[in-house]
Amino acid sequence: MDVINDLTSSLSSDLNSTELAKDLGLGFLAKSTAINGAVNLGIKLLEILFTLFLCWLMIRISSKLVNKFLRTQVQREKLSMSERKAKTLSTVTGSILKYVIYFIGLMSILKQLGVSSESLVVIASAGSVAIGLGAQSIAGDMMEGFFILFEDHYAVGDIVTIQGITGTVESVTLRSTKLRDFGGAVHIIPNGSIGTVTNNCREFINAVVTVGIAYGESIDRAIAVLQDEMQKTADMEAVLEPPTVAGVIGLDDSAVTIKIVAKCKIKMNYAVEAELRRRIKNRFDAEGIEIPFPQQVVHLMKEA
Repeated sequence: MDVINDLTSSLSSDLNSTELAKDLGLGFLAKSTAINGAVNLGIKLLEILFTLFLCWLMIRISSKLVNKFLRTQVQREKLSMSERKAKTLSTVTGSILKYVIYFIGLMSILKQLGVSSESLVVIASAGSVAIGLGAQSIAGDMMEGFFILFEDHYAVGDIVTIQGITGTVESVTLRSTKLRDFGGAVHIIPNGSIGTVTNNCREFINAVVTVGIAYGESIDRAIAVLQDEMQKTADMEAVLEPPTVAGVIGLDDSAVTIKIVAKCKIKMNYAVEAELRRRIKNRFDAEGIEIPFPQQVVHLMKEA
């Protein structure tokens, strides 16, 4: 009887040992699987970070290569390119390259996350359909941006007027145009809504000055003095031709207004106008020609 009890207890002990070993094995396998999963997740995160870094690096390198190529084209004697057009091409090309590299990087990240090639094709197709239906304005802006560049409507550095806003073009992309007005404010205008453009930087620009003389002064003498003074502007490098005295353009409340037009270099019209006003004022003072100020004559009537 004692022998049977010993055998029973020994068999029970063996079974307990087997179950314990099985539990330990399953626990180790679960921990190993969790570790492997964490390692794989970490590797994928590193791959994604490396892809993002590679995209950033490619954008920087491609931008520098494009800028170097365009600078070379500006310096070439044959088939040379203007600096203003080179700056515009640089911003537009950089924008296109950035979008292309971002798209390639996104596709690569999706593939690293386990998305199949067939699914990528479906995603790209769905994205193109979504862009075609829901982003028509963006597509229109890009098309207009292409024609702005192709037809050379304006370039970086030009002074233009768009939608009533006058300023200097700071950048042109396929999507929008950035203007900085004379007050320093920046205006971002979608290319699709630009409409009519007034470009003040094509070959030359006119400086326009108006000056008033008193009604008591001789108009013919004042015009003769102005014509003589305009012939002395040869020392002004920004003036391309001797300014023209256009004549009387207004009989205002307090003055007879005379107009002077000077053909000058682009972006120099404001400086030329300021200098012409200074010279006219000094010459009129020397000649004794009065420049009137607004005034009113009041007549007092006495009752009989």
